[in-house]
This record gives sequence, structure tokens and C-alpha cells, in this order.
Amino acid sequence: MTASLIAVALDRVARFAHRRELVWQSRWVSELRWFAFLRAINTGNRRLTNEQLLDPFHRLGFVDVAAYQAAGNVTFRCVDPGAADEDRIELALADAYGFEVPTFVRSAGEVEAIAREEPFAPADVAASAGKIQVTFLREEPSPQQIDDLAAPVPPEDRVRVHGREWYWLPVDGISTSNLPVGRIEALLGPMTMRTLGTVARISAKYSP
Repeated sequence: MTASLIAVALDRVARFAHRRELVWQSRWVSELRWFAFLRAINTGNRRLTNEQLLDPFHRLGFVDVAAYQAAGNVTFRCVDPGAADEDRIELALADAYGFEVPTFVRSAGEVEAIAREEPFAPADVAASAGKIQVTFLREEPSPQQIDDLAAPVPPEDRVRVHGREWYWLPVDGISTSNLPVGRIEALLGPMTMRTLGTVARISAKYSP
């Protein structure tokens, strides 16, 4: 084989390897989209502009940072999965905002799985005037905590725990339910709530 043919062959190998690297990087980046669900943002006297909300995420080195609605739903990408640490983000947000912000981070895959959840029987959903709520927790509840959760739930409402989320179907809506959310938080720890429909829309909009 002549030197020119060898050079051509090596060039083809290099270009093929480069294409494989680009594909690998694309797949890798798509797996590294994260979502941070922040509690008590833009409630009461707390009002942040979109720029103020997202600035600490940029400062943490995240890219492709965006917010969904003005309710503490932030998405971002990062190369290092360890960088999407809840405690790390909470410290940065407290420093930037001047108040503590409980933060609940989920991967794109986790949010997609939550969006697909059907936690309650279709008949129960059809009979309810309320929307399915999904509550994000920091830790997965223990079997004992799950058992204890059953006691304060009103008989007309439905609650189900799956992983680090618990789902709630209020029969007449949140405002008229007697579910003692504060008591449940004391049992399960810090949490923040969204409608399942909101999570589904977030997942659809920012799917990798």
C-alpha cells in the first residue's frame, strides 16, 4: 500500500472516530439535563425576576439554563452529575436570594418517568374535581413512614408514595381538602408540590 493510500485510510479512520465522538457527546449531554424544583419562589413578599432567579444557576457553571413559569421550575445541563447536588444549589440560592430555598433536583429521566405516572385508578380520577398533585421529597420514605402517612389522609382523598415522590388526588381540590400537609411534611421532611400536569408539560418542553 502506497503512502498516499495509507494517508487516505488513516484520514477516514480519524473522521469516523470523530463522528463517533460527536454522537457519544450528544448522547452524554442529553442525559445530563436536570430539573430543580424550588419551594416558595415568588410567593408572599418574595418576588424575583427571571434574571434574578436564574443568575445563581449560571454562576454555578450550568448551561442551557431556563425557567418554566414563575414558580421555581428551573432546568439546566452540566457535564458533571455531581455538580447538580441539592445542598450545593441551596447554598448558592440562599446567598443570591437572601433567603433559604429548599431545592429538589431530578434528572431528565426521572422527570419523564414522573410525567408518565398514573398513580390512581382512572375511575377515581374521573370522579374527582381536583387535579393530581405530585410532591417532591429529598429522601425516599421508609416503610414505617409510608404506613404512618395513611393516618392523616382524609378518607375521600387518595395518596400514593412512589420513590422520592408522593401523589395526592384531592377529591374536591386542594383548597377544600382536609389533608394536613404540614403534618405530612413533619413526617416526611421538606417538600414542594406541583400538579402532575405541570410536570408533564415541563418534561415535554425540555425533553432531551
